[in-house]
Amino acid sequence: MNSDKKTARTRGLRDVATVQTRLTRSAPANRTQAVSRFARLENERTRLLRELEAWSARQAEAERMLAKVDEELASMRVLLLDAPPSPQPQTPAPRRSRQRQKPAAAPAAPSHALIEY
Repeated sequence: MNSDKKTARTRGLRDVATVQTRLTRSAPANRTQAVSRFARLENERTRLLRELEAWSARQAEAERMLAKVDEELASMRVLLLDAPPSPQPQTPAPRRSRQRQKPAAAPAAPSHALIEY
């Protein structure tokens, strides 16, 4: 065995155990408590999965909307500024998600824009 003494760590208010920390860190005393904790954890897991899916869906929608706006900007630059279309900006590869989903095909941009006053 190693006879080196451990250095004592300074304890602060974060180390004070409250009733809530005692409840969450303690082992269940009986089967009823274990079942209750299991159910709470399952519900929390389900909630977090739903939240993650909502974030992923919102991110995909925002990326689709951004691509559409970029296409419109490129067509407006050509029309208004008589400038050649700028190259499409390189977007970073989307993060891997739990489920592989095929992105919806974006509608083709019109070759010209009609501006009426």
